[in-house]
Amino acid sequence: MEEFDDNFFSESDLTDLVNRFEQMVKDGSSSYYEVDDLESLLDHFIVHHHLDLAFKVVETVHSQHPNNHQLSIREAELLSLAEKHSEALELLSSVETLENSNPDFHITKASILSQTGHYDKAIRSLHQALKCSSDEPDVIYMNLAIEHQNLEQYDQAIGFLQKALESNPENEDALYELAYCYELTKSYSSAVIFFKKIIDKHPYNSHAWFNLGAAYQALGEFEKALTAFDYVIVINEEFHAAYFNKANVLVRLERHGEAIDLYKKALAFEILDSLIYFYIGDCYDHINEPKSALVYFEKAIRKDDTMAEAWIGASSSMDELGREIEALEYANKALKIEPTNGDYYCFLAGLQMKYDLLIDSAASFEKAIENDYIEEDLWEDYSQLALTLKNNDLIGEVVHKGLEHYPDNNLLMLYQCIYRYSIGKDEEAFEKLVELLIQEPALIEEFVLYYPKAVESKDVQFLIQSLNQKH
Repeated sequence: MEEFDDNFFSESDLTDLVNRFEQMVKDGSSSYYEVDDLESLLDHFIVHHHLDLAFKVVETVHSQHPNNHQLSIREAELLSLAEKHSEALELLSSVETLENSNPDFHITKASILSQTGHYDKAIRSLHQALKCSSDEPDVIYMNLAIEHQNLEQYDQAIGFLQKALESNPENEDALYELAYCYELTKSYSSAVIFFKKIIDKHPYNSHAWFNLGAAYQALGEFEKALTAFDYVIVINEEFHAAYFNKANVLVRLERHGEAIDLYKKALAFEILDSLIYFYIGDCYDHINEPKSALVYFEKAIRKDDTMAEAWIGASSSMDELGREIEALEYANKALKIEPTNGDYYCFLAGLQMKYDLLIDSAASFEKAIENDYIEEDLWEDYSQLALTLKNNDLIGEVVHKGLEHYPDNNLLMLYQCIYRYSIGKDEEAFEKLVELLIQEPALIEEFVLYYPKAVESKDVQFLIQSLNQKH
């Protein structure tokens, strides 16, 4: 739909006009207004969502210019904003014969039909608008694309967005809607082709370069993405998203130091502060600088104390710095924010296991499983905890469940051997142990660590000697 332009008058003229009208309403007096004045007032109050005053303008229209159909179209939009869709459509129907060649009529009608879920009818109205207008067809193409998106017809939406950009390559909304549709359909290769075409014709279009970089990023072509984001920054140093996305790509390339510098530049724009602080902390964590990581995780928390991942990041840094009580406290705060996050329970269980809070750790592992965290590391760590507790029932249960999910995990199979030794199934355990150690001889160290008693067995002693001779 067309955007209203408060700049039809100068800013001071419009302010005077608005003030005069509001004073008239307040006093209950009356004053004559030209059509252009009323249209500007109506547009102004609609844009600023002062619907009561907008309806007062409509009353003046009815009394002073009852036959002005352009204002009727504006009134229909106002009725629609007030959720009086049927009345709006009736009003448009009353002026349709005379306004059938007016693109504003069809655009407004399409908007109202869209709001009531009649997307196919909205599309027909927009096609009528195209027949009536040669001015700014990109806006109509944009609206057509949105209606096709509403119908989940993304290929058609892409086609109309491409037409919008062919008509007006500077239409930023169309560029980003197109990038969104490409993302929804995972058509990143097509995105690259189209945005490169735009750039060939308009090499200084920073938004096209940005979307090209995002498409390369999605394709995993990170070096090309970096080049595209560099062009964005050269064209427009204030394009904050380019710094942010380039930093994200550098993280994927494990160039964390460079990413930190770019994230810090992105901070200057005061956008997504809490998230960027978190990402900086995460980068410092990856390069083993826990003190710096903690500084930025805590900055993220100060900006947004509901960011659970920042609490977890700070907890991890505190653990690295030997601040055990605080590490546990911060992990628990993260779980208060996201009490069903199984990953966080697993993280807490790991801390508790490290700090010899073994019973608490087992409870946290169970909470992780209860909340659908069943990754491979959980079963390995939980099995090690059960072995440390020397709880045969728990060992058997955890290893069995782990192998159900990861039947080829040699470490879990080794723990199953230890369990079998523990319950007296020595022959069965030894047979499986031989198979495992032939595949992965280094597992013998893990075996002896968790079941030192096994070295008393002559068969195991012989097996160890055989492995040593081979290596």
